[in-house]
Amino acid sequence: MLAQHRQTRHAERFIGPLFALPAVALVGTFIAYPLGSLVYHSFTRWDGLRSPVWIGLHNYRTLFSDPLFGTALRNNLLFAISVPIVVCGSLVLAYLIHEEVFGWRVFRSLFFLPAVFSIVVVGILTNVTLQDNGPLNTVLRWVGLGFLTSNWLASASGAIPMITVAVIWANFGYTVLIYLAGMSTIDPQLAEAARVDGAGPWRILFRVYVPNMRRVLELALVINTIVAFASMLTYVYTITAGGPGFSTFSTEYLIYSTAFTFDQLGYASAMGVILTLILLAFGILQIRVLTRGAE
Repeated sequence: MLAQHRQTRHAERFIGPLFALPAVALVGTFIAYPLGSLVYHSFTRWDGLRSPVWIGLHNYRTLFSDPLFGTALRNNLLFAISVPIVVCGSLVLAYLIHEEVFGWRVFRSLFFLPAVFSIVVVGILTNVTLQDNGPLNTVLRWVGLGFLTSNWLASASGAIPMITVAVIWANFGYTVLIYLAGMSTIDPQLAEAARVDGAGPWRILFRVYVPNMRRVLELALVINTIVAFASMLTYVYTITAGGPGFSTFSTEYLIYSTAFTFDQLGYASAMGVILTLILLAFGILQIRVLTRGAE
C-alpha cells in the first residue's frame, strides 16, 4: 500500500510539467527563439542571404545617430496620442451602451464597424477619403466650407493627425468590447445601490465601475500602447507609404524598409531590439501606475 502511494506521488510530479510541455514548446518556438535570434543578429552585418558578420555595437552606434530613426520614434510618440483618447473615450461609450441610453444601438454599430474590417481596408478607406478630390473635400465644398479643404496627405503636419484619427477609429470598437466584457462581470447591485443613494450616472461610472475594472483598464492601456508603437506598419503603408518623403515613417515601417528594401537585416534587428525595450518599459510603467492606484 505504501509502495503504491509512493508510485502515485512520483507519477504526479511529472503530470504538471507534462501538461505544461506544449505551452513551453510554443513559447520557445515562437517567442524565445525569434527573440534570441533578433538580439544576436542586431550585433551583425547581415543581408539575409550571406552568413552574418559579427560587428559588435556598430549597429547601435549608427542607430542612435540616425536622424531617420529619431523621426520615426517621434512619429510613434505622436501616434500614441491616440492611446488616452481611445482608452478614455471608449470607456465612456461602453458605459453608455451598457446603460442602453437612447441611440445606443447606433453608437455600437458605428464604432464597432471598423473592428470588423482589416487594417488594410481602414487604411485604404482613409487614403481614398483624404485625397484632394476625395469624399471629405467634396463634402466640404458642397456645404460651402471649401476654405477648409486641404491636400491632407501632402505634408507631415496633415498626414500624421489623419493617420492618428484612423488608428482611433479602428481601435475604438475593439476597446469598447473589452470594457463591455469587464462591465458585465460587475455585480449590478453595486450600481443599483449607488443609484438608490443618489449617485448620478457619471459618479456611478467613476466610483463603481472604474475601481472594479482595474485589470480591464490595464489591458486596454497596454494593448493600445502596443498598437501605437508596434502595429503602425499597415496604417502608414496603406495611407501614406511613409511619405511625403520620410516624414510619416513609424519605427516598424522603418524596420520593414531597412530589412526588406535595403537588405540591412542586422541593422533592422537592432531597431527591433530598441523597439522591444521601449514597449517593455512602457508596459511595466503602465502596470505599476495602475497597480499603485489600486493599492
